[in-house]
Amino acid sequence: MIAGSDCAGLLSGCPKLTGTMECMSLQASISGGDALAGPRCMLPHMFTGKGSAGRDLDSARLRAWEVVRDASAQVVRSLSRDLEETAGIPLEWYSVITRLTEAGGTLPQNELLRRSRFSQSGVSRLAKRMEEEGLVERRASERDRRNLDVVLTEHGQDVYFRVLSVHHSSVQKHFGMRLTDEEAAALTTLMRKVLDEPGAEEAEETAAENLEQFLPFGETVLAVTSESTSLRDIAATREALELPLLLDAARHARPSVLNDLRARVLSMSRLIDEPEEFFRAGWELHRQIASCCQNDVLRTLYLNLLDAIASHLKRVVPTHNLRQYLYERLAVHARIVDAVASGEPELIEAAAGAHDYTPSRLYEAMAYADDRVALDS
Repeated sequence: MIAGSDCAGLLSGCPKLTGTMECMSLQASISGGDALAGPRCMLPHMFTGKGSAGRDLDSARLRAWEVVRDASAQVVRSLSRDLEETAGIPLEWYSVITRLTEAGGTLPQNELLRRSRFSQSGVSRLAKRMEEEGLVERRASERDRRNLDVVLTEHGQDVYFRVLSVHHSSVQKHFGMRLTDEEAAALTTLMRKVLDEPGAEEAEETAAENLEQFLPFGETVLAVTSESTSLRDIAATREALELPLLLDAARHARPSVLNDLRARVLSMSRLIDEPEEFFRAGWELHRQIASCCQNDVLRTLYLNLLDAIASHLKRVVPTHNLRQYLYERLAVHARIVDAVASGEPELIEAAAGAHDYTPSRLYEAMAYADDRVALDS
């Protein structure tokens, strides 16, 4: 045991203390308890933690920080790779678009800086690059002429809706699926304590309330009332059944039914400016085609899948090329009816192929609209 009277001599013989563990060991030796023979030695606050926000960093908390740091870096790398490869947009751009969307489409550039992990010059360069690609505009702020407002364009909003499901799927793959519900809730609670930002929890809850589930549907996007990943799987399964169902229906469709199908296509042409009703009319067309199918199992499964999608439609997102796309879908459905009426397997197969909601087409649409700047990451 080192007596308190020996503290000054001991410290004077140690011109520079190197290493946290050495300091902690020294402190423990000096303040060993009430049996000290002399007055207690008062180590500087930098060693004891007194006057600071907490006690000394211990190995458990250091390890916790290292795990959080490394896990975050690993997930971010994976998300960045997925968005670049699948959607053709850098993760940093998506993060800015998300911040703007959550804020109603506009944020002062200094507020965007506060909400992001970039430096002031980094945010400025990023906003300029995104402005060149037509995703945002920068305007003089009406509230503070010394600052700029960053405004999300229609093209930027369109890209957000199209990339959202890719981002959600990637987060689920690299992060969400590795946690139980209880672990996710516990982790959220713990990280909120670390964030320590006034109003952060309320802002997060507000953003969650405003967040809808989005389902990529061909070259458009549906806002739905159910978990979008499950509905995407349902839509893909239903699409896989399209060709066998059409082939079977063509063998049994009566002339009166074919006339009704043509009338339904005509009714869809009058609903171009009512996209939710357009999709519902299209699904009714498919139900009527399915009613001609004599394979009970195939028909029942197809109709159940179709109903699952239709029953969860909340709205059709007003993406940039929506009207043009609905005209394209109208032509596809007219082609399906003609193919079924012909009874020719080759024509039916070609029509089913045109109807296919291939995911890759969703992202190709971001580049070829007439008044849209192609993404170049």
